[in-house]
Amino acid sequence: GVAVHLAECCSPLPGDRIVGIITTGIGVTVHTIDCDTLVSFGDTPERWLDLSWDREEAENSVHVGRLSLVVANETGSLGELSMSIAKNNGNINNLKITDRNKDFFEFSLDIEVDDAKHLNEIMAALRAVSSVSSVDRALH
Repeated sequence: GVAVHLAECCSPLPGDRIVGIITTGIGVTVHTIDCDTLVSFGDTPERWLDLSWDREEAENSVHVGRLSLVVANETGSLGELSMSIAKNNGNINNLKITDRNKDFFEFSLDIEVDDAKHLNEIMAALRAVSSVSSVDRALH
């Protein structure tokens, strides 16, 4: 009977270790256990809840993971990136270029995935793409 929200700061995915923070009038906000935001709740342990994922519900839902990438600014680099994601059964939900120069561009990429393991598999595949300089799970 309590509203549950996934925190935008850490975008928890099934498979991540999670905790909940109770907020009056809002409900429970779910964070990954290593989320930087949790530091601000260190002095109120009564607001913390131990949580775990409902496997059946998680398997029947679409989840979005956000990545930060640095990619070479060259012909075909976005195509290679898109193909790598598609070959690993991911779907690009959103792409936002955050910085661009003549050699590289940085962007955040939202990808529909099954769970944290699936996102990690896509990240590994992206690291193998020659035009990708770096890929990390993004904080919002």
